[in-house]
Amino acid sequence: MTDKLAIVTGASAGIGWEMAKQLATRGYDLWLIARREDRLRELAAQITAETGRTAVVFALDLIDAVDRAKLVTQMGLARDGLGLLVNNAAFGALGPTVDSSEAKMNQMIELNVTALTDLSHAAAKIMIPKRRGAIINVASTAAFQAVPYMNVYSATKAYVLSFTEALAEELKEYGIRVMALCPGPTRTEFHAVAGVREEDARGRLMMSAAECVRIGLDDFERGKQLSITGAANKLLAFGSWIAPRRLVTRSVGRMMKSRGK
Repeated sequence: MTDKLAIVTGASAGIGWEMAKQLATRGYDLWLIARREDRLRELAAQITAETGRTAVVFALDLIDAVDRAKLVTQMGLARDGLGLLVNNAAFGALGPTVDSSEAKMNQMIELNVTALTDLSHAAAKIMIPKRRGAIINVASTAAFQAVPYMNVYSATKAYVLSFTEALAEELKEYGIRVMALCPGPTRTEFHAVAGVREEDARGRLMMSAAECVRIGLDDFERGKQLSITGAANKLLAFGSWIAPRRLVTRSVGRMMKSRGK
């Protein structure tokens, strides 16, 4: 099958892990990208055993420009088969902005924004001459409003949403599909890494990563450019559009402030 290679970044856990598994069941071979090689190899073995699809492991740190360049080079070598790029790798941090280290904030921007932009740019340049292909960029419902105490994270996801919607418009004339996937709270490792209290990270409204990915891929196959996963998350996003921004920011800030460890 042509163009049946999907590249998934941040594939070692959570949404990336489920994205790789479900893409395999939909007929894609996989490149699995993350830092944790042991986790990637576990996932690759699972995918091959369960679906018969090929899964290749690339243990790379996309915060590192050298590692990003290595991936871009490999993408160029696989241009004939590349059908889908999923930019999922990202992290967040909960707490007052002034308490965050400059290094950590810069790493967040480098991964959530710069790496996603670099890889989207590389994929688009490969796909345009072929006049086919697709990109899914994982944003967040945090993209729809400012989020105090997750300030830099929400700002990076606002960038991802804006960038992806604009890129979708630019590339549609070439037959390339681009979609922003905007999950709400999802049961993954993200919350532990970000510093959210365990009891808040187990909230009832949290969707499983498997359900989030299923909704997102169904929306993608329907040709949507924006997928907000779940009715409650759609309602929250819509509310952020119609409510006064200062009111939304204040209420979100109170909620996030209470969730720190």
